[in-house]
Amino acid sequence: MKKYVVDASVVLTGILENQKTVVDEVREYFVQAEGNKLELYSSSFLKMEVCNGLRFNEKDLSKSTKLLSVFFKLPIKFIDFNHALYEESLSTSYKLNATVYDTSYHILAKAHNAVFLTCDEEYYKKAKDLGDIELIADFEKTLDF
Repeated sequence: MKKYVVDASVVLTGILENQKTVVDEVREYFVQAEGNKLELYSSSFLKMEVCNGLRFNEKDLSKSTKLLSVFFKLPIKFIDFNHALYEESLSTSYKLNATVYDTSYHILAKAHNAVFLTCDEEYYKKAKDLGDIELIADFEKTLDF
């Protein structure tokens, strides 16, 4: 079964609907995961990143709370990092001149024979040569962190 690691850009694109042109594509991954046609994974840190993304993209607390509930119902399995994965994430962040947050999802995917799905075009451009990464769309033009 195909395995993917998702980051906050994918989740926020799917639940905030700020970029209508890619929402359907993002949501198709969630539908396929619910139907056991693929597996979605992420780091436990995703939960905090999604909360932060909701805070700065949805001005209404009530709506943010509802969207957070939607997020927690998504078929994403969370994986904890070990010491080696933290070190590899840090090292890769220096190599790519990227954040540890971004590289950590990618390293997690590589460590678990998965593909890293992102909507972050800037990171994708830096990291595509590492392999095991797919760009869905550029979300940074519509979301704030």
